[in-house]
Amino acid sequence: MEPTRPLATALPPASPAARRWGWLYWAVPFVSRMDRYVLREMIAPFCAGVLFFVVVLTGHYFYWAIKSIGRGVPARDALLMVVYLMPSAAVLSIPIGMILATSVTLNRMGREMELIALRASGVSVQRVVTPFVIVAALVSVGDFYLNDRVAPVTNRRANEILQRLLVVNPTPLVEPDKFFKVGNDFYFYVREVDRATATLRGVLIYRKDPRNWAFPQVITAQWGQKDPTSNRWVFHNVVVHTYGRKGNLLVHTERPMRQLVLNLHENLQEFWADQRQPFELSVQELKDRIAVFEKGGMDAYSFKVAYHFKFAVPAATIVMTLWAAPLSIRFARSGSFAGLFIAVLGVFLYQGAMGWSEVVGEKYRIAPFLVAWSQNFLFGLMGVWLLWRAR
Repeated sequence: MEPTRPLATALPPASPAARRWGWLYWAVPFVSRMDRYVLREMIAPFCAGVLFFVVVLTGHYFYWAIKSIGRGVPARDALLMVVYLMPSAAVLSIPIGMILATSVTLNRMGREMELIALRASGVSVQRVVTPFVIVAALVSVGDFYLNDRVAPVTNRRANEILQRLLVVNPTPLVEPDKFFKVGNDFYFYVREVDRATATLRGVLIYRKDPRNWAFPQVITAQWGQKDPTSNRWVFHNVVVHTYGRKGNLLVHTERPMRQLVLNLHENLQEFWADQRQPFELSVQELKDRIAVFEKGGMDAYSFKVAYHFKFAVPAATIVMTLWAAPLSIRFARSGSFAGLFIAVLGVFLYQGAMGWSEVVGEKYRIAPFLVAWSQNFLFGLMGVWLLWRAR
């Protein structure tokens, strides 16, 4: 009887040098074929997720802007606003794209038994997740640069276009049955707004009198309309009440004035001068603004929260990758939509936690650092625990 022959030739033993440096194959990121394979598989879902949410968020911002301005926005200005709003939308979309890439890639690898093959060859779950975390760290650096250097500039440009269009057509700023402030001197109440003809009806105006800081001048008008030849507003059938320092009525026009002209264009320009919002400022500009406000004894809470969010939002890319990776591996055999469901669930929970953190922090004046980072700590600890429990 012939002896059984081996099915394949045995591999030669590894040399001492190969054994000495072989650990680098698994320790150094993207040296192994597995890491390069994972990176290649992540590209498509990451790009698709970022592109999809950039379109959604930009469309939301643009719809709000058009609603605020009114109809008849020039096509060039509309296109420029969309372009300028994209970096700001990308800042929020990049972490979402990373969650989607992690969940979908690991879910597909689990369904097609690739994770089982890796585990059978001695690769731990933590090692499988390592390239995802490293990519998330690199992506978060790019997201921070975009959030600190690019988005503030483009947001400023978009806001300049919005302000210019609102100054040209300020009627959409006016809401019926609401008080609103224009400039530093005027408070308006309007009963009815006709946007088609740019007409205000039932107008009540509180005007600060520079000679009397105790009581404002009260002006009522039956209706007002924008002068088509300028940016001035002409109010008709006007009654003016002027009060003294003790609140006594000094002047009351028994007969209504025929017209009262107010140059709201100049007041709007004065009001918008150097009133940049936190999302239009870089990290250094936020630090400078906080220092100025604190030196002047003013409230800088919103700027402090925005400062910490500049770091917390990019860091969410790493945190949510740690959270999504072990869950995607655990439920990989649950179906092709499990990865997508985990990604959507992660985005929903994180956005909800961030919103609640801002609301509660603003109401109870919680430390700005905790307001910005509390959801990162929560999901980060959950991710580390899930990863440690993974087998």
